[in-house]
Parts: sequence; C-alpha cells; structure tokens
Amino acid sequence: MSARALTPRLDALKPYGVAVVTVGLALPVAQALWPSIRPTVSPVFLAAVMVAAWFGGLRGGLLATVLASLLMDYFFFEPVRSLFSFSHREDVLRLGVFVLVAVLISLLNAARRRAEAVLDESRRFLQSTLDSLTTRIAIIDGRGVIVAVNEAWRNFDEPPGVGSDYLSADGRASGDAAEATRAAAAGIRDVLERRRDTFSAEVPEGGGWFAVRATRFESGREVRVVVAHEDVTERRRAEEAKRAAEALRSVARLALAAAHEINNPLATIRGNLDLLGRHVGEELARTRLQPAFDAVERIRAVVARLGNITELRVSDRWPTLPEMLDLQASSSPEAEGSDGPSRAGPSA
Repeated sequence: MSARALTPRLDALKPYGVAVVTVGLALPVAQALWPSIRPTVSPVFLAAVMVAAWFGGLRGGLLATVLASLLMDYFFFEPVRSLFSFSHREDVLRLGVFVLVAVLISLLNAARRRAEAVLDESRRFLQSTLDSLTTRIAIIDGRGVIVAVNEAWRNFDEPPGVGSDYLSADGRASGDAAEATRAAAAGIRDVLERRRDTFSAEVPEGGGWFAVRATRFESGREVRVVVAHEDVTERRRAEEAKRAAEALRSVARLALAAAHEINNPLATIRGNLDLLGRHVGEELARTRLQPAFDAVERIRAVVARLGNITELRVSDRWPTLPEMLDLQASSSPEAEGSDGPSRAGPSA
C-alpha cells in the first residue's frame, strides 16, 4: 500500500494514538505523586485528558477519559487491581466528578476546534475574496501596521508587506509625489483616529496615478482600516488628453478667427502694392517697395500657420517673458506654403 493511501488512515488513528500516549505517560507520574496527593489523583489525569483533547479533538479526549477512569479505578481506588468494586463511596464520587469534568473539557476543546476551523475558513474566504480583486488592498490596524494584503498588492513594485508600518512607508516618497503621499498619509491617520469616517485622494505612485480610498470598520475596541489603491492612470491620461484637445480647439478657433480678420485687409494692402508697383518706374522706388512686399508675404505665412494649428507648443526662446505659443512648431509643415508663393515682388 502506498504512503499516499496510508495517510488518511493514519490521520484517522491520530486522536486515539494521542489519547493512549498521554494517558500512558500520566500513569507513572500519578504513581510517583500518589503518596503526596492522595486520596485524589484526578489532576494528573485531567491534564492528560486536556492534552489529548487539544491535539486529538473530541475522540481523543473521550478515549483519554475512558482510559484514565479505568487506570484510576484499577491502580488507585481500593481495592486496587480490580475494576468497579469500590470500598469507599467517596471514590465513586471522585471518579464521577472526574468523568464529568473530563467530558466537559473534551467538549469545550471540540467547540474550540470548530470555532478555529470556522475562523480559518473565514480567513481563507476573506483572503481569496481580496485576492480576486484587481485593486490593491491593504488592511491596517489602529497603529497603522499592515495586517493583511491581497495578491495585487503583493505583486506591485516593492510594496510594504504584512507587519510594516503603512503610514511611515507612505510618507517616505520623494520628488513630486512627496506632498501628495504625505497628505494621503495624514488623511488615513485621521480615519484611524476617528476624526473622519472615510478618506480618498489621487496620488502619483510607481510612474502612474492611484486613487487611494480608506474606510474604517470597528469590532469592539479594535479598529481596522481598509486602504484601496486603484490604478487610475489611464483615466487621468484620458482626462489630460481631453483637456489638451479642448485647449487646442479653443486656440484653433481663435486663430482661425484672427486669420480671417487679418486676411481681408492684407489682401487690400497687397492689391494696392501691386497697383503702385506698376506705376513706379524708378528702380529706387521699386527697391523701396520690395520690403513692403516681403512683409506682406511674411504676414501671409503667419496667417497660413494660424489656420493650420495641430498642437500646442510653448516657445522657449524668451524664458523671461510669459509663456507664448510657438506658432511654427504648433502648425503643420505645409502650412506656410498653402496660400501661395512665399515671396513676391511688384510686377513689371
């Protein structure tokens, strides 16, 4: 028979083995102490019953009770080396009280084992429930020490584990995240100290953003706080992209309106310059008109870029001035040439 097949049978026999061993060990101890503790030997065997019930459960405790009763009657109650023939009625009473107390001990230990089994099952259920969540969960006690975490928490980049001080770990952040994490730690401490029932904030962590929520629950005098860290990085990126898109639309609308208002008078100026260029015969006058034509073309290029803004880039050429839009970097490359040639002069 394989060892695997024997294991269930050995487990079933374990309570009885524990009872036999503990009562067997109690007998020489009782015999050694008998001159000092007579006329009762019950305490020694009650200790054996307690050990058997603790490690062997109800079956072990009851078997130890039966064995101890037989040994007490056979070796210690007169007439000795006989069973159930008591010379003194007090011995019957002592044995009866022993059996009653021993059975009670066995029942209480059985109840304890059942309660522990229920508690263990509850803990396993709680842990499996926590592990099924993708949100990182930590449960801290009234001192801020972590007493339980879920799998998502354990799998994160070097998280504080069970037994660590959550509040001190949360306050060790540096850089841009330091202020936010210190504020979050202070808010969670307020929840622990009953100054508020819940707390929530968004903090940078590990290259992303997390929504931190703390909720207190109490059992008697014990305080526990469930701290949840939910990854909101994608949501914040989407919100930032939405704000950037709205800002781009606002700037683009303003730029298009400005371009429209500039184009009309600019066309008039260009037309008048063309007419003037046809009537000027001297080369000197034509040379002086050329800067005006160049300025018009420069304005036309700027207007073309105003109508083709695709992103918002801030210029860094003048760091001492307020932030201003870098029009060339913010518009598409083909914008400058979209409204005609970049340079023109007066017609002959």
